Amino acid sequence: MNRTSMSAAYVIARAISGACIPVVAFGATTVPAMAQKYDPFSKLGTLGASDNPLDEDQPESVTGRSRPEYASVPIQAGSLQIMPQVTVTSEFDDNVYAREDDRTSDVNVTLRPRLSISRPSDGFSWSVAGEYEATRFFKLTSENTDDYALKGGVQYQVGSTTYFQANVLHARNSEQRSSPDSPTGIIRPNRYKLTEGYADIRHSFNRVSLQATVDYQRLNYRDNFNNLGEIVDQSFRNRSVYTGGLIAQYTMSPSFAIFAAGSANKRDYRTRIGPVPARDSTGYELALGANFAVGNLMRGTLRAGYLRQNYKDPLFSDNKGLLLRGELAYYVTPLVTLTAKIDRTANETGVRQAGGFVKTTATLQADYELKRNLIFHLEAGNENRNYNGVDRTDNRFTGQVKATWLLSPRWSLQAGISHRGQDSSGLASGRDFSENRAFVSILFKGL
Repeated sequence: MNRTSMSAAYVIARAISGACIPVVAFGATTVPAMAQKYDPFSKLGTLGASDNPLDEDQPESVTGRSRPEYASVPIQAGSLQIMPQVTVTSEFDDNVYAREDDRTSDVNVTLRPRLSISRPSDGFSWSVAGEYEATRFFKLTSENTDDYALKGGVQYQVGSTTYFQANVLHARNSEQRSSPDSPTGIIRPNRYKLTEGYADIRHSFNRVSLQATVDYQRLNYRDNFNNLGEIVDQSFRNRSVYTGGLIAQYTMSPSFAIFAAGSANKRDYRTRIGPVPARDSTGYELALGANFAVGNLMRGTLRAGYLRQNYKDPLFSDNKGLLLRGELAYYVTPLVTLTAKIDRTANETGVRQAGGFVKTTATLQADYELKRNLIFHLEAGNENRNYNGVDRTDNRFTGQVKATWLLSPRWSLQAGISHRGQDSSGLASGRDFSENRAFVSILFKGL
């Protein structure tokens, strides 16, 4: 199994063993790292099919390269591996409430302890992890958050051709103020709970591999309050999402494979009485794509197709159009990796009048290994949100620069700055704003 076809459980096992660069969240994010929403098809590898055909001797990216001398050592208890981890981050934000005018700045400190327990094995393995995240502001104490995430996974291999994995997640999250779905004038960040279960089974024979996936996701939002003490309803965002998919891939050569992918979903909202009807919908995605390598300097994946989301209530018009996802990595030198990504998908929204939006994102990032233990990261991206049913378009630009310094197998430091801006247009336009952040973080991991 190569790097781009690792399962989620295998990635967890690698993180526990400390084989990769320790990950420190960029800034004091209000969502635990384990609780980020994921696309079921991300289990296909980077963005492609279930078994990437690229040769094992292909070059490694700067961030994906193993550094055994800085690998954290887990606590060994019989066949179990126990990995404690604590991250402390201090961040300055010059526009906490993400407003165009009347900017308010503050400094916060985030404490994020995490504990992982795993039982690695060639045949059957499992892992569990828990994470707690507490953020405290110096002045704006109403922005303080307490979030957590619990995750478990199993993987089972039958012979050499069939592989099964399953993961479950439960988390309590806080929505960032800068999110387009976050209403203005609320007294605290929106809070919601996420419960998710995912499973897939893969089978390969000769040059053909098949993968079937199922995913269940449930989100529950808490109502908020405005400055007058009035309830700001958020229950209209509560939903359950069921997704199933099937992927078939044919490997034509060690450096090229083609695949077909399809998925269907059902988005079930709670019964509603009020001005915002339930956004119940069904949808599907169909795509053709390829995984490929260009010599020893490039590798990538690209898929294109059609997406459609049909809403049950006539108030909301359907989302439909081009589906596009791709990623290209260029290994300029063993010390420099450039990566370009593009993604176009249909998404749900917290904007009351809209049925959803089509999001198109494009990013370009560069990673530079100045020294074996000092890595610089530069990233710039743009996100376009075209809302369905209302005249509104959001353009969001983000840029960040950060450095990771691996001090030892136990300790690492990270520091960086970021900029984010939103330009909203249309008759039902949202807010325009910009914000700048700077952070420094320290991570302790392992024995």
